[in-house]
Amino acid sequence: MDADDHPVEVVLKEARRFMVPLYQRKYQWGDERLLPFWEDVSAKAAEVLVGESKFEHYMGALILAPVDSGAKFAFTPTVQVVDGQQRLTTFQLFLAALREVARSHGQDDFIDHINGYLTNVPQSKDTDPLTRFKLTPTPSDRDLFHDIIDLPAAEADKKYKSLFWGSTVPKSRPEKAYRAYHLFRQWIENFVQRGPQDFEGDSDELELAEQQIVEETASEDVSARLEALLSALLDRLKLVVITLGESDDAQVIFETLNSKGEPLLAMDLVRNNIFHRAEKEKAKVESLYKKLWDPLDDPWWREAAPNARPKRPRLDHFLAHMLAAESGKKISIRELYAEYRNFAVPKGKPQFDNVENELKLLERHAPVYRTLEGKENCDPSLKWLGRKLRTWQVTTVYPVALQIGQEGVPSEEREKLAQLIYSYLVRRTLCSLTTKNLNNVFQSIAAEFLEKGVLVENFKGYFSKKAGVSSLFPTDSDVRNGILNNNAYAISPRPRLTDILWELELASRSKLAEKSDQPANLWVEHILPQSWGDDWPFEDGSTGHTSDAEGKAIARNSILHTLGNLTLLSGGLNIASGNKSFDEKKAKFEEHTGLFLNKWFNGKSCWTENEIRERGESLADLATARWVGLEAIE
Repeated sequence: MDADDHPVEVVLKEARRFMVPLYQRKYQWGDERLLPFWEDVSAKAAEVLVGESKFEHYMGALILAPVDSGAKFAFTPTVQVVDGQQRLTTFQLFLAALREVARSHGQDDFIDHINGYLTNVPQSKDTDPLTRFKLTPTPSDRDLFHDIIDLPAAEADKKYKSLFWGSTVPKSRPEKAYRAYHLFRQWIENFVQRGPQDFEGDSDELELAEQQIVEETASEDVSARLEALLSALLDRLKLVVITLGESDDAQVIFETLNSKGEPLLAMDLVRNNIFHRAEKEKAKVESLYKKLWDPLDDPWWREAAPNARPKRPRLDHFLAHMLAAESGKKISIRELYAEYRNFAVPKGKPQFDNVENELKLLERHAPVYRTLEGKENCDPSLKWLGRKLRTWQVTTVYPVALQIGQEGVPSEEREKLAQLIYSYLVRRTLCSLTTKNLNNVFQSIAAEFLEKGVLVENFKGYFSKKAGVSSLFPTDSDVRNGILNNNAYAISPRPRLTDILWELELASRSKLAEKSDQPANLWVEHILPQSWGDDWPFEDGSTGHTSDAEGKAIARNSILHTLGNLTLLSGGLNIASGNKSFDEKKAKFEEHTGLFLNKWFNGKSCWTENEIRERGESLADLATARWVGLEAIE
């Protein structure tokens, strides 16, 4: 038995035929495996594009058994895939999809290059026509798979149109390979058109057919992004290739490797590394483990972090956030073990005097993370911030939050920073500014805090040096303009908009009003309905039947979704209100809702564009006071 690690390119570029044995399953990877794979590849491609690819990513083992032990001249060598056929097939499907996207963009040289990893050049004595394919799957997958390799995408889709339901291949189809091929084409096309981005939602929500390409992409950008994806797969992903000898029983080895067991987490590898070094130090390993590591073995840490991507256990995300907080650098969660080794033992020289101090660093950060996740309460400001971040589903703030939670940060400083972080998120949302750059913003703030200290003045100082829109901390003027003119109803996920309106509800209340928690069943409601009719006359009293109604309707619809026309209602009241006239809605509000947001309507006799703008101005006053800007902080 021989074992070595190789980039995927080394595995696929050699002229040989990979045969999948009959005893193995047909291709089984579903969305729950495909999406993490795509996230790994696209993340690596993003690193390649900006020249930041630090580590190679291991994809597991590939175990091969040569079919013929002796070399045969003028024949293509054949090897049996004992284990790893699922990932090997996935690589081939991804390459086939990448080739088809390249074809659609006229990248002919790229197509020829990829073909070299999908097919062999048959040798003079090869008699089996299937030898020209790098991979020969099990018979149940073979024809479909080889059609994917052989046919242009349009022809393959036409031939297998019975697999489609609408524009996609359903998850429930047994032909998993075709769904994988179809999804890869869509995800790659989206990457090529838009560039790297953080996706939200499950794979169905990533269907290109349901997304709108909003910008033209130059041909050189297309080429660079295709090359980055290819490089990510071939050069940045590695396999441990194990080649069996003649005496090794392939079937026994396959069954042994595939017996069910718990997969190792990145933190399992970190733990083993830490305590291996502790043994070398002749430290009291059992005592250290029980005192400093045992709390991290609680099952809660192994649950998937509910608001973080990619989907990983809390323990892995905690480690990534802690490393970012302690280093001020961008941390790849996909290479956590390598990142940790690089942090703890840079260039082979330990950063800590001993392993105990290294473990105490984890011990120091763990309560803050648990507080942010709602599991503990080490500080009221952090507990509040964690609740807001969970509502907003934003975890890129965590490295900075971990820094804020450390001893030595005064409580008043901690509270101001928590409020400023929340204000930053809300203000950018109200101004319809992108959230794509938040990870870079908060990583940079963490670096600023490491260098200069965790202080409000350093938080403000960071933004004073940033003039670009991607990191802008909006001013009061920006927020007012956003509230009066932007489509607030488009804010997503919807809990963010609900949170904004609830905070405005709290800000609307007088000091004498009773305090109450946010009800669980609140819906966002348009006062002027989205489908308004003659019951909703224009400002001049006219309806949609006048000659100039079209221009008035356009003007009305331009502010229909602004914050001034939105409120909160219980689910039942929302349904009961529907598209009723303003008088009918107002009567229901007076009878059934006690929210201060809705008391605004009591003194109104009509609801037109003028009233929407008036309420928008009032909400803008509340918003700029509730979510303070940098200029208001001393």
